[in-house]
Amino acid sequence: MISFEYFKQILPSIHEVCVKAGDLQKKYHKTNLPISTKSNKTPVTQIDIDSNTIISESLSELTPEIPIISEEDYEGISKNNSFWIVDPLDGTRDYLDNGDNFCICISLIDDTYPILGIIYSPMSGDFFYAYKNEGAYLIRKETSPVRIMTKKVSASDEIKIFTSIAINKNILQQISGKIKNVLFTPLSSALKFGAIASGEGSFYPRLGPTHEWDTAAGQCLIEEAGGIVVDRNMNRLKYNKNPNFLNEEFFVIGDPSYDWKSVIDSIICARKLTN
Repeated sequence: MISFEYFKQILPSIHEVCVKAGDLQKKYHKTNLPISTKSNKTPVTQIDIDSNTIISESLSELTPEIPIISEEDYEGISKNNSFWIVDPLDGTRDYLDNGDNFCICISLIDDTYPILGIIYSPMSGDFFYAYKNEGAYLIRKETSPVRIMTKKVSASDEIKIFTSIAINKNILQQISGKIKNVLFTPLSSALKFGAIASGEGSFYPRLGPTHEWDTAAGQCLIEEAGGIVVDRNMNRLKYNKNPNFLNEEFFVIGDPSYDWKSVIDSIICARKLTN
């Protein structure tokens, strides 16, 4: 584990390495990259691997005592209570489809929960970061850090809900039955976490498979901005749970005071009917 004071010291270096990896990703964006398929049937490119090398080498120099788990390099459950967990290019499919919604995710896990989270968007330059009990912040291009907070939900408001690109229409119908004034916005990658943390949306249901490196940074960001990331029983997501680092379904909630539990129950019911 690293202290908040040390995190503040190394944050500029982490920001710099994110920009370096992001510049590499932008350089080869919208080019005809060779694609391989990993054992879990997800795509991977040399840019994923090279980005991982850039980030991992930097983290190892900054915190040599802390091991690193990465989407591109892991060997089962970590034996350490504290470890970095990294997705060097989250949203590879969108990247390969020439979309702009991909990002870099870095988080520090301590005793099964994320205590530090960073999400960087190479295309926009947005750099989100958070540390346990110290708030969530956004650096937009060359500006100073601005503290961000999730949005309070009112029954009279239009409620913006982020979805995965391929979400089942029956799920959307169930949500519409619970929330009258709803706007569904498809978006790939962990940028959804950043959008909800900064008040640009209120809810994100994820029913398909994900890994812990997809959610750890975003969870810290959301929690420090005032929201929660939970399973169907409203329990916080935990980490280092299994050798494959798989998550079950989860839900990102900007305003915990709203009755999201009834919405979640309807979603789970609809999914059972469609399976």
